[in-house]
Amino acid sequence: MIDLRQMRQFVAVAEALSFRRAAEQLNMSQPPLSQAIQRLEADIGAKLFHRSKRQVTLTRAGEVMLEESHRVLDQADRAVSHIRDVAHGHMGRVEIGFVLTASYELLPRVTRAFRRANPNIHVELHSMNSADMIRALQERHIDIAFLRPPLAAIEHLSMTGIYGERLAAILPEDHPLADQERVDLADLTKPLYVMVPMPGWHTPFQTRIVGVCQANGIEPEIIHDPIHLVSMIAAGMGAGIGPRTSRRLQLDGVVFRELDGVPDDLHMELAMAWRTNAASRVTTAFRETAIEVARDLYPTMDEDRPLFKDSVG
Repeated sequence: MIDLRQMRQFVAVAEALSFRRAAEQLNMSQPPLSQAIQRLEADIGAKLFHRSKRQVTLTRAGEVMLEESHRVLDQADRAVSHIRDVAHGHMGRVEIGFVLTASYELLPRVTRAFRRANPNIHVELHSMNSADMIRALQERHIDIAFLRPPLAAIEHLSMTGIYGERLAAILPEDHPLADQERVDLADLTKPLYVMVPMPGWHTPFQTRIVGVCQANGIEPEIIHDPIHLVSMIAAGMGAGIGPRTSRRLQLDGVVFRELDGVPDDLHMELAMAWRTNAASRVTTAFRETAIEVARDLYPTMDEDRPLFKDSVG
């Protein structure tokens, strides 16, 4: 089996057409080099050089060997260079999972900023619910997840909060309260639809928002998809409550208003999670970009609160 060391020794002799000069270039003595070439010829089963007292020339097999050696060595050098770039975070790919509302504002800005600084790293985006993202992280299908907490402590996963988002009233444009800048929950008409992440995942939030509605004499209907929620409001099927980022959907026939009558600390939170035991330079760079963008973005949103405390599972 020929190795790269043998191939480099052959190329040195083939280009110098002198065992002495090739040995000097390789920083070795001539006898071991001659023996190495003899072993190479034996392994290949072909004579690579014509040797005489005055000169060394390539055989036809040697000429082909030189061409192929250059090709193989160039490819090996490129492979090593590529691996080093990946190891240093200059090339590669990062797989990102996200809940839909993260794609309205945060994720596009994070992705643009990351790609500007890392043009050779491919970013792959996957829309998923929070429960599926945890499984995808554990099974190494994705590297980073933008999901909805709270999360139970999970071994080898870390999480940092990105923001806590206040809720907005979502109304048909012909709703009696559509002309007001602020709407009180108690004044919303039935049916009232409330956007809550996937069932069984965000139970504390769902329990609180349903309890607040019931305290105001309203039995809300739960919707898990923000596009579905806003589409129903646009169709005039009722009023709704959802995350303020859903304003980015910009559907005709829908208006978004500030919502009063809910506790100040009732927010729909977004967090970023990743595998603690598999943090690469690429994933670290993406996380740092996300936090930097979020810190610049969300303090400008009135009454939204940033959450940057890390919790490691």
